[in-house]
Amino acid sequence: MSSYDNFKKGLLALVLAFSFLRPLPAQQSSLENLDLLSLQEEIGKAGANIPADTLPENACGGYASYDYSGLPLYAFTEETKVSALIKRAIGGVNRTLDVALYNLQAPEATKALLAAGRRGVRVRIVLDYGHVYPKANPEIQRILDSGMEIRLMKGRGGSGSMHNKYAIFDGSALETGSANWSLLAEDYSFENMMFVFSPEIISGYQKNFEWMWSQAGKPGTQGSWPKPVSPPRDETPGVNFNGTALPDYVFSPRGGTADAIVRAVDAASSEIDVAMFSFTSKPIMDALYRARARGVKVKIMTNKKSAFPFEEEAGKAGIELRFKPGRSDYGLMHNKFCVLDGRLLINGSFNWSDTAETLNTENTIFTTDQRYVSAYKAEFNKLYKGAKAALGLVTK
Repeated sequence: MSSYDNFKKGLLALVLAFSFLRPLPAQQSSLENLDLLSLQEEIGKAGANIPADTLPENACGGYASYDYSGLPLYAFTEETKVSALIKRAIGGVNRTLDVALYNLQAPEATKALLAAGRRGVRVRIVLDYGHVYPKANPEIQRILDSGMEIRLMKGRGGSGSMHNKYAIFDGSALETGSANWSLLAEDYSFENMMFVFSPEIISGYQKNFEWMWSQAGKPGTQGSWPKPVSPPRDETPGVNFNGTALPDYVFSPRGGTADAIVRAVDAASSEIDVAMFSFTSKPIMDALYRARARGVKVKIMTNKKSAFPFEEEAGKAGIELRFKPGRSDYGLMHNKFCVLDGRLLINGSFNWSDTAETLNTENTIFTTDQRYVSAYKAEFNKLYKGAKAALGLVTK
């Protein structure tokens, strides 16, 4: 029997064990909403890329603690179904679920949110204003009609978008990355999701959520949009990259994201791999030119149909550039991550653009944890290998 088969059996056994070890009503209700047959099927479909050594080491099992058993540290949507992971993540929540979503368009995710509310979880959702008005899609409308606590937000001063895609589960786990909870992400695009269990990072994201919640409007209110104060900052930056101190997380708008990325690029010594849906930021591009001038190997992969205004200059500088479509004609290469020197990962909702820096609400994580870095480096190499070079030729 393979190690993966053992992993599947062990995970299913763990879920079953929890169904007997938790006699309290709240936990019983939670487990009744877990379809064990569906979970077993989804493990077979979605879990093949989740080796056991990438799972959190100490899953919580106590009363009123978040059960994150079976969640991966990362997932890529060409291999793993978004809905399966979201259903699994929400199914373990006991008390609070805070969600910030640019777009919601996956029926299974909607069902999981509604089920959490019915079993007594306090669910708060911040949605992008532009996905509610002038007309919400059916999944968002179901949430609006549910009576849940909902807030709507644009970007800075009523411009831009609420572009985050993250969720905080019982204040104990965080999901973030490029993937909206949508069928476009699940079935057609190249996306990524990260699950983070660091108390310091989760605390920072919780502060960011409260910052959004305090200034967002209730559905049905279309009044003036106050000019927000700056988003929360990481007051104790804990990432050391080649002697440069970087934050564990940073938020937009105008929270210093582009500056932190520039400092990371300026500290790189050997290679920089960029997978970016939209890349129009001149300050970050200038940093990449500097990196190339000092001998750093720079590769950029962007979405096939996205604007990239630096193509000619990048070629002259010796930067390798390729364009990647989605998994179908409808899809996108929607990732927004960068791996530097094989030691640092930058990832989140933040496209490398002026809009993301100055207008949108966004989030970005910096980490040197090799469990993430190595996986994203391998994902970049895989996608880059089949992407088209700037001249339109497929390169090996």
